[in-house]
Amino acid sequence: MKRMLLLLLAGACSHQLLSPLSAQDNAARAAAEREAAEERYKLLNSAVDALTTGQAELQRRISALADEVRSVRAQDNKIDTGKFVTREEFNRLVKAIDEIEQKREADKRLIREKFEQLEKYVEKVLNTPASPAPPKKNKGAAAADKGAEKLTEKPADKPEKTSETAARNQEGVYYEIKPGNNLLAIVNAHNKEFKKQGKKTTLQLIHDSNPGLKDTNLKVGQKIFVPLVPE
Repeated sequence: MKRMLLLLLAGACSHQLLSPLSAQDNAARAAAEREAAEERYKLLNSAVDALTTGQAELQRRISALADEVRSVRAQDNKIDTGKFVTREEFNRLVKAIDEIEQKREADKRLIREKFEQLEKYVEKVLNTPASPAPPKKNKGAAAADKGAEKLTEKPADKPEKTSETAARNQEGVYYEIKPGNNLLAIVNAHNKEFKKQGKKTTLQLIHDSNPGLKDTNLKVGQKIFVPLVPE
């Protein structure tokens, strides 16, 4: 019995000691819950404010877009469709461009053909062999030939006196000017012709043997003396 009484007394004492502690815990828990609730309220309030502000901004943008749509529609109604190009006009433009392109290609072919013809002509002139120098004759035969030349040839066809003098003093050949000739082409043609013989000529030699001779005063049928010297 004594033991039972002691146990009951001990239980009562412990209950009295634990009761204040439980009350303190409950008060602290309630305070923490109030603080958490206030924090959630603040967060919700901030979210509501943000949503309200966003809705107002969205409404403003919608109004601006509506104004732009009305403006575009008004401008669309003012467009003059008569200024647009029709399909028929576009086809005519394409056809005209094609015709211009075809004409340009034809002109290119014509120019190319003309250049080819000119190239062949120049090559033919350059490859034309020069007339060999006449053999030396005695004075009587030379005088007879000279008289015959005066009767049968025009003055422009005869070599200049200076050319005759050069021919007597220097080896070379006479050359008759042909259409399209120039002195440089004549030099190149003779150098090509007499290269195998180890001989050549130059512009300076031709000028020295034919004083006053220039590209500008060459005449078709005119005879000039082309001196030849060893290479």
